[in-house]
Amino acid sequence: MADADLLFSLLPGTANLLFGESSVAPDVSLSISGIFPPLEMAIEAIYRSDTARPTVNRAATAWDTAESTRQGAQERASTALPVAAAGMVPWEVAAPLAAHVASLIPDSFDPTPVRWAAGHQDAAQVGAGDRQVVSEEALRDRRISRASRFEGAVGIRHSRVSRFEDADRRPRNASRSRYQQAVRISAGHVAPHETAAPFPVGWQSWWGEAIRPRAGRFAPPPEPQHPACYTPSGVLIFKDAVALDGVLIFICENAVPPGPGDTVIVPIRRVYVVVNDVRLRRVVGNIDIPTLSLDLKIDADSWTWGFDATVPAEALGDLEPDASGIPVELEVTINGTAYRVLAERLSRERAFGEASVKVTGRGKGAVLDAPYAPTKNFANTANRTAQQLMADALLVNGVPIGWSVDWGITDWLVPAGVWSHQGTYISALNTIAGAAGAYLQPHRTAQTIRVLPRYPVPPWEWGSVVPGFVLPSAATARESLEWKDAAQYNGVYVSGVSAGVLGWVKRTGTAGDELAPMVVDPLITEAVAARQRGIAVLADTGRQIEVTLRLPVLPETGVIEPGVFVEYQDGGVSRLGLVRSTSVQAGLPEVWQTLGVETHA
Repeated sequence: MADADLLFSLLPGTANLLFGESSVAPDVSLSISGIFPPLEMAIEAIYRSDTARPTVNRAATAWDTAESTRQGAQERASTALPVAAAGMVPWEVAAPLAAHVASLIPDSFDPTPVRWAAGHQDAAQVGAGDRQVVSEEALRDRRISRASRFEGAVGIRHSRVSRFEDADRRPRNASRSRYQQAVRISAGHVAPHETAAPFPVGWQSWWGEAIRPRAGRFAPPPEPQHPACYTPSGVLIFKDAVALDGVLIFICENAVPPGPGDTVIVPIRRVYVVVNDVRLRRVVGNIDIPTLSLDLKIDADSWTWGFDATVPAEALGDLEPDASGIPVELEVTINGTAYRVLAERLSRERAFGEASVKVTGRGKGAVLDAPYAPTKNFANTANRTAQQLMADALLVNGVPIGWSVDWGITDWLVPAGVWSHQGTYISALNTIAGAAGAYLQPHRTAQTIRVLPRYPVPPWEWGSVVPGFVLPSAATARESLEWKDAAQYNGVYVSGVSAGVLGWVKRTGTAGDELAPMVVDPLITEAVAARQRGIAVLADTGRQIEVTLRLPVLPETGVIEPGVFVEYQDGGVSRLGLVRSTSVQAGLPEVWQTLGVETHA
């Protein structure tokens, strides 16, 4: 085989990519001798190696793998040199400049002489007598006649009548006027009022008689800064497009509401304005029921609210219970405060031209009592605290019935087998709470029973009590006082039964010799239970005053419930007591609440 001829070249637009072509031909040596005519020969050779040479594709890329190269980073900015520069202020002290007042109205500040113009001027004096003219004075001409439409009048001695009178002061024989001197006439006047009777009015001043200041220098103390009710602003902001109820309520936006434990002080005002809102609705279906009148009441010896209402006869279908006999649950809203009650009894009354339905019921806690709750046997087979006994009483086969207890007294341990009771759920709770001199109070809407001490603070320590509400006599529409006397006990024995304790509870600072009747309860198993029961017995002694107050449901107070300390101010007399009963009477547009307050003289 002969050497292959190779031809290499670069592809345009590529990075050093070579390609080549080669031609291969066989090398054959021929030797021919002789005399031949001019040689003419055509040779064609075909070489077949019977080897398949398929077309092969190759992938080419325009980029090669880059080689790593180390190169340092170069920063064009160098470290700045500190240069001391003076401060430059774009403003400087302005020089006084006299400015003139410019007015858009020309000559508005130039003094302008005021001229007076009169529609008439003084007439010229005429030597002749009265003259008669139609519009102006005659000419001073002594000629008898002139070629004029008007000529001088001839003086005469008698009076003449003229439509216009001369303006000069000339003597005349007589003057006739359309008006004459008025004659005084006496006329009587009758008034529909009679002589007022004198009525003495007393004035009360907040300041007393001034005294001569003492010698020396006095620096008055700084006045207390009370936050304003609103931030002064000339912008009126209308929040809603329309007031659907037609009521505009103005509030103190910067007022800080009293926090938990703070005292709500009702201010003394001339007029107390309350916008009452009383609503009654069925909870299931959210059906509003029109109300003609409504009453709510509760006291310290009641464990739920009492409820009475009168509604139109058309609402009877919304108040009737279903086939199960469970009463309908209603929600009463009084000035924004909601209460849940049950419509237990219905009675219809109809007279000529009117018909109504009277609804009577209790709070939703009535389901814990007969006839809705069964009679059960309660006992503790293991050591349990009093609070745990209440929680166990609200179980059925170990499953809660959906009610909880808000424990508000000191707890104590009850040994196993000490407590046993037969009754409903609520009677079992009353038995446990009464052992420590406490009482039950329902939550307004939730399924919660609160356990409260009958006397959170003994009456002989009320001097340090901070009341929850301060009510002035101006805010009450009616008040009544009733004095009652109880025995002056200062000591009592409180005892358990089988596994209980015997405690002697006496009033602090006394000998404890005036003993009240002994109290025996099987749940008095620790000294803490005996002390709480003894305080409840000794606190209800001595001279007491039952104060009954009738006042509106104010926004500051709302409905005041039993168990709250209230200070009632009647002029210079202040009485502190515990609210024992609350009754709300709603007969729109008036809503009143009546409080029974226990005070000690």
